[in-house]
Amino acid sequence: MPDTRCPRCGGPLGERPARSRVTTDREVLICTMCGTDEAVRDAHGQAPVPPGEWPLT
Repeated sequence: MPDTRCPRCGGPLGERPARSRVTTDREVLICTMCGTDEAVRDAHGQAPVPPGEWPLT
């Protein structure tokens, strides 16, 4: 069974997880809130939260 927690925040992935922009293949699923945060950071030219700082790896 796949992990149902977001590796970026530790919260639930939810029914419609996003694909993280941090990885080139975008295969890492994250929750919608973290996906929105990554999109906003990208739009504002801010650096993403590196996976090494995610609570779950």
